Amino acid sequence: MKKHRLPAAVLALAALGFTLGTCEFVIVGILPDIAAGLNVSLAAVGRLVSVFAACYAVGTPLLTALTGRMDRFRLLIGLMLLFLGVNVLSMLAPGVTVLYASRVVAALVSGTLTAVAMLYAKEVAAPEQTARAISLVYGGFSVAAVLGVPLGTAVCQILGWRWTFAVILAMGAALLPLLLRSLPAVPAQADSGLLKSFSILWDPRCSLCVGMILCSASATYIVYTYLSPILTETLGVPAGAVSPLLLVMGACSAASNLLSGRLGERGGLRTLPMAFAAQAVLFALLPLLLGNRWAGLAGVFAMGLLMYLLNTPAQMHALSLAEQDYPFASSLCASVQPVSYNFGIAIGSFIGSAVQEGWGFRPLGLPAAMFALAALGLNLLLLRANGRRTAAAAS
Repeated sequence: MKKHRLPAAVLALAALGFTLGTCEFVIVGILPDIAAGLNVSLAAVGRLVSVFAACYAVGTPLLTALTGRMDRFRLLIGLMLLFLGVNVLSMLAPGVTVLYASRVVAALVSGTLTAVAMLYAKEVAAPEQTARAISLVYGGFSVAAVLGVPLGTAVCQILGWRWTFAVILAMGAALLPLLLRSLPAVPAQADSGLLKSFSILWDPRCSLCVGMILCSASATYIVYTYLSPILTETLGVPAGAVSPLLLVMGACSAASNLLSGRLGERGGLRTLPMAFAAQAVLFALLPLLLGNRWAGLAGVFAMGLLMYLLNTPAQMHALSLAEQDYPFASSLCASVQPVSYNFGIAIGSFIGSAVQEGWGFRPLGLPAAMFALAALGLNLLLLRANGRRTAAAAS
């Protein structure tokens, strides 16, 4: 029926999520080509992942606060133009220093664009469609992992890594007029008191959740950062097979998001200890699995199935925390998942770079297993904190 149809603006915002997700994630599939093209080590370009994630995580809440009083439509269009500009800079970067600078700006722009897109999704959808609209925008990022990364890697293998950024530039340029036509002008709102909302971080139910997400993301990205060279150099996969395998990996991560939704409906945080335990076991066995091509591929795909299981339970917990006890911090609570996850990406890729540079790819699973165990411990502490709060409220 017509009343169930989402407005075109939501679809444009979902396409924006896909474009931003491709810009962030595609670097994983083209690291070796960038290293060869710029004549630098693989570890040097591997840190592009951690730099992007760190700038995204730190810059998003700060820039969102600084731009909170700006006209939202003009802000989004201005950020889109800046996004196009930094992708031109990435495409033409003469050296790794310029590429680092362009990725720093791209991270700051992407994080703020994501926050503005989430606010717009709530504005353009009917109240009963808000959750569906926001999930669709997030879905753009998931589809980017399934299609954007393999597409960018395939373009890189055929035309070179600079053309991958050209494709992202073309996607953004095609999207800009759609956003101009479909998004309404929304006046800036009054100061939301964002600085006050940071007091929620003193609540262990929030800080433990942040730590849990961070450790799980760190565990995954210690290995995932070097997925492409692991496939070719350690498992001996032909270069032409990398894109199809990344497509399968993307499908596994998309399935992980779907499974995460089911976990959110069927127990939330209480379902996560088994997921984190499975992560720890998988990563502990990874040095052995990488000794065989088929066992290694099975391990890689299993990592994809596990990597996003925490998303929905953690997000539901954060939103529930805001609704029940911290209504003034609802915006910050809504950003707990992506910001914490990007901090974890930064830490994981940095540690992965150090381990890879010193000992190669096969030992990457050992520090990843330690972070997965830390996520398990924090999850159990978070369940205990929630139980104490429930008991206190009932007494």
